[in-house]
Amino acid sequence: MASSTVSPFRTLLSMLAHHKGVLTVAVVMSLVGSALGLVQPLVVNQIISTIGDGPVAALVWLLVGLLMGSSVLSALRSYLLTRTAETAVLATRHRLIARLLRLPIPAYDRHRTGDLVTRLGSDTTLIRSAFNGGLVEAIGGVATMAGAIVLMALVDVFMLGIVLAVVVVTLVAVVGTSTLIQRYTKKAQEAVGDLGAGMDRALVAVRTIRAAGAQDRVETGLRADADTAWLQGVRIARVAALIFPAAGLAMQGSFLAVLGIGGARVAAGTISVADLVTFVLYLFMVSMPLGSIFGAVTTIRQAMGAIERIGQIFDIEPESTEGQAAEPAHSITFDDVSFAYETASEDQETRPVLRDISVDIRAGEKTAIVGPSGSGKSTMLALIERFYDPTSGRLLLGDQDMSELTRASVRQVVGYVEQEAAVLAGTVRENLTLGAPETSDERCWWALDQVNLRERVAGTDGLDTVLGDRGLTLSGGQRQRLALARMLLMDTPILLLDEPTSAVDSQNEQLILDAIDASAEGRTLVVVAHRLSTVTDADQIIVLDAGRVVATGTHAELLESSPLYRNLASRQLLG
Repeated sequence: MASSTVSPFRTLLSMLAHHKGVLTVAVVMSLVGSALGLVQPLVVNQIISTIGDGPVAALVWLLVGLLMGSSVLSALRSYLLTRTAETAVLATRHRLIARLLRLPIPAYDRHRTGDLVTRLGSDTTLIRSAFNGGLVEAIGGVATMAGAIVLMALVDVFMLGIVLAVVVVTLVAVVGTSTLIQRYTKKAQEAVGDLGAGMDRALVAVRTIRAAGAQDRVETGLRADADTAWLQGVRIARVAALIFPAAGLAMQGSFLAVLGIGGARVAAGTISVADLVTFVLYLFMVSMPLGSIFGAVTTIRQAMGAIERIGQIFDIEPESTEGQAAEPAHSITFDDVSFAYETASEDQETRPVLRDISVDIRAGEKTAIVGPSGSGKSTMLALIERFYDPTSGRLLLGDQDMSELTRASVRQVVGYVEQEAAVLAGTVRENLTLGAPETSDERCWWALDQVNLRERVAGTDGLDTVLGDRGLTLSGGQRQRLALARMLLMDTPILLLDEPTSAVDSQNEQLILDAIDASAEGRTLVVVAHRLSTVTDADQIIVLDAGRVVATGTHAELLESSPLYRNLASRQLLG
């Protein structure tokens, strides 16, 4: 799918072109069906003219055959278009899934999760209508109309002129009004995205909301989002309510005019009754496709609104895969590194989170990073993991500049356990083998042993134990230890831990510390520390304050030399 910088209509045509073989067959079937339909009024004319003068059975059977042929072609065309529509939606979803999973991390900071999910779900669904209720149907309708108009001209040019005048005026009004549908569809889908994002946020924090007694306030906010989506939907319905009756109005006006004028011309002997009936039948063959065309205009405009929103995601370049392969180094060097997060608006001033950081994280040692809240500790880990790149300065992995390495190869060297350890819905085995899918059950049990989780898992269904959404069946400490076990199975030479004991009791804290000690053997360990017990045995402690390194050393050295560290240690507020 093209980006939103390309016209949504051109993007839609490009999508149709990918299925040109099937669509060509559908168009041919539509044209053949139109031809069969155009012959039917001529057969009716012959039946009326022949009644009383000769047998009509053969003509009646011919008419029945034409009707059956049209019906069979219509059914086959409908199946082909619906199947093609589903294929197009599937292809778009495949591409969108690939892009959503590979967006740069700053893109997730700017977009709400629920809105991204909506683009994958309901936005892509709107594309379906452009296939099975859009251009192909419109092509068949135009062919039928064109043929009917030619044959109507052969019957009576004067009455045809009246019909065309009504049709042209109606078409101009519909096409002009339909631009509103595209605009309102885009706004409606954005509102649905906001609603999905709000609901996702509420469900993630449902326990907190219940505990705070905030259901009513959260419900009020979600209702407001739902009301906005409803308002945009009503606007679409309002415009559609003007468009679809236009076809009926055009048909009724033309029909009444033809009956009045045609009746007068029959009475005057200008045309026969058979010709008038034939003309009326062709009039229906003009008016019915007219309704399809009006419907196609509406559905295509809706699809274009959805395509525009999907295109916004494809406008975002995926995380770069270019660069050299990272060597299995164990050391990390910050060389005058500064970093500021991107702002939502270019007009907003960026404020550096890290300023002129120059430190060495030595191979095979345990390095702790401490400092007041907001001092930039987690940001340092995010830079090492290459979720972000430094605004200035260099970050070295061994002797290699990280900016010249592929992110994938860096992450094969650097393992990372987040502060809020992510546990996926699924089994214990699926969580453990996320980064190493070929891992044997024996290795999984070994990793669980390392983090003291064997007893918790073995007591249920073993590695097939199903964990709740986001691992809610596990305690905070158990989630941390499961995430640590997953990193152990990836067997990276460098391991990053972001406040691993911040939300656990003293018993679980000791279990996690034991697991960290077990995991540190032969590895370089970098720990963002929250508690004094986590850092006392560190080979090196980096003290941050307001994004700057203010001291480095061992626990004993810093107690002597750093007032900030001494203050934090005395209050157990290292993070």
